[in-house]
Amino acid sequence: MDKDKTLKQMRLVIPAMILCLIGDYCIGIEPADSTEIGMIARSGWLTISDLRIAISNICGMIGTFLFGIGAVAFMKWLSDANKHNESKWDNRFLRLFYFSLCIGCISFIYIHIAVGDLIQHYNVLYELSGHNAEAAEAALLRMFKVDAVPFTVTFVLFDLLVSISWVGLILRKVIDLPKIWMLAAPLLTAAIGQILELIPLPFKGIGSGFETLGWMLIFVGGIMHIRKCKEG
Repeated sequence: MDKDKTLKQMRLVIPAMILCLIGDYCIGIEPADSTEIGMIARSGWLTISDLRIAISNICGMIGTFLFGIGAVAFMKWLSDANKHNESKWDNRFLRLFYFSLCIGCISFIYIHIAVGDLIQHYNVLYELSGHNAEAAEAALLRMFKVDAVPFTVTFVLFDLLVSISWVGLILRKVIDLPKIWMLAAPLLTAAIGQILELIPLPFKGIGSGFETLGWMLIFVGGIMHIRKCKEG
């Protein structure tokens, strides 16, 4: 088990998540007066250009590729380091963590494209409907229905499973980090981001990148854990 190679590959996740953060904010930042339109759309989407959506997709594509390299390296290291671990709960959390990382290898680009498409489709429908926001949103909702199940299931599994497994691995000391690192779970960082949305700012969307930030922190924590094992 080459720890130096593992660490080198895992460090790729940091620039990967920075790219995904850029992508998140490209499609997440809206004017402060943005309001809900129906079940899905927001008035602020009309300020998001096709270029911003394209940049988000490109960042998500490159970020997903780099994430995959780091995720595979992390899984291999944890598998080798715990091959003699006979604890049923440790192994359950490890398997759940591996599964969530595998989902992440396809979900980053999928989520970026899916959300970006929602925004662009609404903007196009808004123009085609003669600037009728309600008609555009109704048409968008019809278009979204065919993707609703895979989008929702992927998004839930994407963050829920990695959050549960990450917290479990830290509590059981499989990953040797202080308990404060449990806050790196993407669902918890996303919640922190939503709390920050309550702060009056000249724009909305400050929390849109916090879920991605959690994924980055997981790998920062993983690197710290492996370094600690190396020194030991």
